[in-house]
Amino acid sequence: MNRLERKKMGLSIEIQKKPNKTDTRKIKKPTDVIELNEIKEIQNAMQEHLLLIGLDSANNIRTINLIGVGKSNLVNIDSKYIVRTALVTASERVILVHNHPSNSLEPSKQDKYVTNVVSKLLKVFNIEMLDHIIVTEDNYISMMCLKTFENKYVDERINFLDNVLLSEENNRLKKENERLNAQLQKYKKIENELEEELE
Repeated sequence: MNRLERKKMGLSIEIQKKPNKTDTRKIKKPTDVIELNEIKEIQNAMQEHLLLIGLDSANNIRTINLIGVGKSNLVNIDSKYIVRTALVTASERVILVHNHPSNSLEPSKQDKYVTNVVSKLLKVFNIEMLDHIIVTEDNYISMMCLKTFENKYVDERINFLDNVLLSEENNRLKKENERLNAQLQKYKKIENELEEELE
C-alpha cells in the first residue's frame, strides 16, 4: 500500500523499513575488520582517517562511513557526529577504526579519550561500541583487547553524563515505585472489602 492509498483510507502511520541489505559482510573478530577494503585503503594514508563501521545485532555490516580526516598525527572529530552517524544508520553496534601514519600502534591520550567518551554516549542510545581499532601500514591493534575501554574512566563530561543518567533513572524508578504503591493500595482496598463481606 503506497502513501496515497493510506491517505485515502485515513491511515496516517508510516512504517520505518530496515535499510536495504546490500552488504552481506559480517564481523566476528578484529581480523575481519582489517580485511575490509575500506580499511585497507586508509592503512597507508598520510593523514589520519576515522571510519565508523555500523553493525546490526548479528554483526552484519550496515554501513561504513568516513567520519573525519585529520592531520598526520590526529583526527579531531566531535563525538556528537559519531553518535549521530550511528543513530542515522540504525546501527546497533559500532566499531571505530583509524589509522596512524606514524606506524605507531600505541593509542594516544586522545584515542583513549574519544573511545571512552563515545562508548559512554552510545550506551545512552543502547548502541554498543564493540571496538576501536588502530591500523598501520602492516599491523593493527584492538583497543578492546588492550583493555583501553575503561568502565571507571574519569572525565568531567562523563561525570556530568553519569549524573544526568542517574537522575533520569532515579526519576523513572520513583514513578515506577509510585505506580506500584498505588496498585498495592488498590489491592489492599479490595482485600479489605472482601474481608468485610466475609464477616
